[in-house]
Amino acid sequence: MVRTSSLFSALLLVSACQKPPEASPAAPAAAPEVARVKVAPFSLSVLQDAAPSGCTWLRLESDGRRRALVTVDAACDGLQLAWSADGKHAAVRDPAGSARGPGRVWTVDLTSGQGAAQLLPEEGLTGAVGFDSVGRLVALTAHTGELVRRDDAFLFEGRRIPLPELDEGAGLAHAYRLEAGAWKRIETVATRGDADAVFALATAEMLVSSTVAGDPDALAAQGLDEGSQDAARLDAVVPHRGHDVFGGWARVESRGGPLFAWQTAGEQTALMMPVRWEVEDGHLGEPEGLALPAQSPVRVMARGDLLLLAGATQARVYDLGSRRLAESFDGFRGARFWPEPGSLVPHGATAASVQQ
Repeated sequence: MVRTSSLFSALLLVSACQKPPEASPAAPAAAPEVARVKVAPFSLSVLQDAAPSGCTWLRLESDGRRRALVTVDAACDGLQLAWSADGKHAAVRDPAGSARGPGRVWTVDLTSGQGAAQLLPEEGLTGAVGFDSVGRLVALTAHTGELVRRDDAFLFEGRRIPLPELDEGAGLAHAYRLEAGAWKRIETVATRGDADAVFALATAEMLVSSTVAGDPDALAAQGLDEGSQDAARLDAVVPHRGHDVFGGWARVESRGGPLFAWQTAGEQTALMMPVRWEVEDGHLGEPEGLALPAQSPVRVMARGDLLLLAGATQARVYDLGSRRLAESFDGFRGARFWPEPGSLVPHGATAASVQQ
């Protein structure tokens, strides 16, 4: 059965999503001025806190142009993005809304700059939103309501749905496709009740991009053994990290050689300051113009000869050949290279798996 929102709810959602005016430049950080090196043109996708509230999604060009795509009435922290394969449409999901209800997703026409808000399916908790190969928006949900079970199957809308072999904590997962402004259920399977339950759906394999997919430009980090030569060298160069976060040094390989950063320990690791790489004299030094807070997280991405280091609200782009700063952006969250057609990551490569 297709569920639709009431007219009142739809009006509220449309009012919550509007094409914003062009965003004003962010205030630069108080960091020493560094001469920029010229590089090939590039584009970034970033989020910026909107006044008095909400979040604006922008596309930044290396020549200084800034295009505001959509402003949503949700905090920038945690917003998730997905792109259609042709690069003409995108989705912005606010996963924080799931705790208060079905949550929301904004669909954006990147050609016209028009956006519209849509409630996510009411049946189940949405685990991911993405696009199929022909550009249709799809939502994957895990069923959280009461389920009727008979022997080795669930009874759902007159159908018997066999349980998985390991049925402890089993539940249902649904796939929905957005058609004419309403969600149409296109698949239901029984799954184990874990965080990745929605990826048991065959529909998940058909997504070319999803809000939980990894970044194709993200570089993998490899933890260093505590007694390794590189770790000892880093400890000597950085005797005081500026924080006591438990973890160890990690090495990130790039076209321009290795980069080192502190990596948190645990099931989900993350990179953070300090960051070092070899400078002109062969010694380990901080990338010029980085100047991030001691406990700032750092994401490392590369495209061609460009390296992007993104902090909580900063982005630095470097030329890998010369290891010189090319551009500096401050006041922006979630910075990443603007995806190129054909560079989208399938659902199975999550953000966590790419970083590890």
